[in-house]
Amino acid sequence: MSEDKGRYGSMDEQLICLEHEWERRNWMQWLGCSERELQHAVESIGADPDNVRRFLRQAR
Repeated sequence: MSEDKGRYGSMDEQLICLEHEWERRNWMQWLGCSERELQHAVESIGADPDNVRRFLRQAR
């Protein structure tokens, strides 16, 4: 079985990538944040979804 889940893998198992508009949109919807909030969180603490989720919760 391949370890590469590619574009369709679980959001939990991926790092946040802001390169493509569709990826930003999916992460914003999944995390319940704006594009600006997402960009700030990733720049501040990195692309790990769990860390970004905690960062966004603390910012509110």
